[in-house]
Amino acid sequence: MYDGKVAATADSAMKLMRAATTPRLEAIVKGALNYAGPKAKIFTIGWCFGGMWSLQSSILAGKQAAGTVMYYGRPENNIEKLKTLQSEVIGFFGNQDRSPSPEVVNAFEKDMAAAGKKITIHRYEANHGFANPSNPSFNKEATEDAHKKTIEFLKARL
Repeated sequence: MYDGKVAATADSAMKLMRAATTPRLEAIVKGALNYAGPKAKIFTIGWCFGGMWSLQSSILAGKQAAGTVMYYGRPENNIEKLKTLQSEVIGFFGNQDRSPSPEVVNAFEKDMAAAGKKITIHRYEANHGFANPSNPSFNKEATEDAHKKTIEFLKARL
């Protein structure tokens, strides 16, 4: 999604994210779906910007979407768009996070319910990036619990 570029700092990651346009990222996801073929089951997982794109990719995957895992990514707030989602979602969020804040996560839960979609949210007394061991906000206990729940979620849908 970043043309092979890898960020080494938070600032360089932000520059890569800001340079990534929605139409280009959608084209990349659609290309990957096309490459996988129409019979492939698609599971998505992502952290932060990737958490947001995990959800967006599952929306793009349509009936092929088999499961969506979001780690503290920005949720979709367009209920009509959420209605097109074909997979269950599991999300992991920090109660100390400001982006997305607990209020945004609460609204996402309500939007998913309004769209008739299944979502399971796990909240931790943690900040943004809690599952990143190189982040000062790393929270080992929350990460281990989220990892265990992620594996259970995926295995139950394989």
